Amino acid sequence: MNDLESSGGKLPLWVQLPTSGVLLVILLLALRMVNGRNARFVIFACWLRFMLSAFHDYTFPKILAGLSINAAGSLALFGLGLLVLPRALLLSKAILSTYLLVIVIIASAYANHMITESFEPVTKFGLLIVIALNCYQALRIEDERRFGLATLLSFTPLLVFQALSLVLNVAKTDAGTNVRNFIGGYNHEAAFSVALFGLFIAAAVSRSMPRGLRFAIVPIAVVSIMLANYRTAILAMAPLIIYYLLFGISRFVGRSLRPLVVAVCGFALVLLSATAIVTLDRFSELRTIAQGDQPLIQHPDQFTISDRALLNGRSLIWSSYYYKWKEDGGEVEHLIGFGPNSWEIYFKVYAHNSFVDFLFEYGILGVITLCLVLINGLVMAWRTGAQRWTMISAHLSFLVLNLATLPMWQVEGLILYGLLMGYTMFYRLQGRTKYRRVEHPMGPALVT
Repeated sequence: MNDLESSGGKLPLWVQLPTSGVLLVILLLALRMVNGRNARFVIFACWLRFMLSAFHDYTFPKILAGLSINAAGSLALFGLGLLVLPRALLLSKAILSTYLLVIVIIASAYANHMITESFEPVTKFGLLIVIALNCYQALRIEDERRFGLATLLSFTPLLVFQALSLVLNVAKTDAGTNVRNFIGGYNHEAAFSVALFGLFIAAAVSRSMPRGLRFAIVPIAVVSIMLANYRTAILAMAPLIIYYLLFGISRFVGRSLRPLVVAVCGFALVLLSATAIVTLDRFSELRTIAQGDQPLIQHPDQFTISDRALLNGRSLIWSSYYYKWKEDGGEVEHLIGFGPNSWEIYFKVYAHNSFVDFLFEYGILGVITLCLVLINGLVMAWRTGAQRWTMISAHLSFLVLNLATLPMWQVEGLILYGLLMGYTMFYRLQGRTKYRRVEHPMGPALVT
């Protein structure tokens, strides 16, 4: 094992610093591709977050008033995003469910005397709101294609640093499984994979993206996620990939042959998926679950040594959270949870499931409001007209992602969902109205 491998997957500064200079130039080029401040905010916010996370040794530790540089950066981005937004957009019905979620977080914090602890999640969901609304506004007033291309450029830190980790053979190795994760020197494969998932979604859902570029970027994103080797993200890509394989390929044949092509491709996908589950060790646990040989949720005391390894320990984690909430919580905790970030008090690892996490921290009301947020996105996706099935597939992929990790807790995941919601809101508006171009103080706008 060479020195770089033994460093735990970190890229050395002599690689990161000059590369960051190149990435800064790419950011400036991306910002020049668009005109409005909303579009520039979205591009800058994505790029800055990915860059800060790349230097996690310096940006993660708390240094000022209990805040890390990363946390301060998120707070600053929230304030900047709020500043450039037209105030009327903050009253959009599309984000009312997210406001309800924030209210539940604050109520849980108040009930559990954890007001200070609510600052972080409220800021994170505030960032989700401003990313979504600024993305929506940018799509309204910018050239959609140029904005889409500029947004993709904001993800270049992820791809460039990962490419360097491949060239230098820098990988983070899981001590338990010896699985090697090429994550570009980032702190953890979960956040890195979720960030790459944002690139995958941004390329896949953009209607104006040149077809050739989409067919290049989507496979690159898929390969990058597989190199990061985070099984949750790999599985979560399935709904959107299936959609593109079934309906994307069918577009190249005549209408009369499309049902046959869809049927054949669908059968091939089922066969390949079944083969992978049966033969690949990486996914063999799914076979165990499908056969019903092992319950996902049971009392932690009932777990055998072999049971504890199921899904990389997720089954035990979920069960521990659930039974802690069920047995140690009173009526207040059952209704509104143990409070923001309370998992840190009781557990060593986070819940690896958004629904389990929200049940523990925010109770039944938290799960209900989280479901409302996700259902709201799916309902809007259904109303996007010609983009309906693309957007529904993207939202389903995000839903699957929530089942085994915490994109609703990670800033990278909230950026991903903010972009997805921005596109969904825009395509929903186009799906239900007819437009004419008019001049707008911030550029041409689409109005009814």
